[in-house]
Amino acid sequence: MTREEALLSYTLWNAYAAFEEQDKGSLTPGKLADVVVLSKDLLRCAPEEMLQAQVLKTIVGGKVRFNR
Repeated sequence: MTREEALLSYTLWNAYAAFEEQDKGSLTPGKLADVVVLSKDLLRCAPEEMLQAQVLKTIVGGKVRFNR
């Protein structure tokens, strides 16, 4: 599985499998979205750097729940 496929399996494909793709799965106006901001771009960083990525911010239900 590629990195892109792994990301899709947790987002769009997961919403599609649950028949919720109209409400979830992508960052689209009008959809629900919980967001995590990471210190590294997991799609572009070196594989050995992925485990060092830290959570910088978490947004749940439109409210910042964690901010480093």
